[in-house]
Amino acid sequence: MPLPDNTLPMMTGQGQFGAVEMGGMFTVMKVRREQKRGDYSDPGWFKHPPGTVAREVEGTVAEPVRAPQSASPQGTPNDVEVTVRKPTGHAGH
Repeated sequence: MPLPDNTLPMMTGQGQFGAVEMGGMFTVMKVRREQKRGDYSDPGWFKHPPGTVAREVEGTVAEPVRAPQSASPQGTPNDVEVTVRKPTGHAGH
């Protein structure tokens, strides 16, 4: 959907893993231990240690272990009757 002419885009930043999608005012800081005081050059993106970045799993994935279904006296787990009290007014605000 196109933005109105008087609207500034709020998703213009590019991060290490794609667009930085934040609304409003925000800042992305790059801080490095080895960067010298007063050095305002761009240090580039952080070099992650091997094995510390999530990745897509390739191949077949094992089925998840599921909890056993227990029979409840009311029937299936979705047939449980509950009592709900809806708030009235704004007394607690």
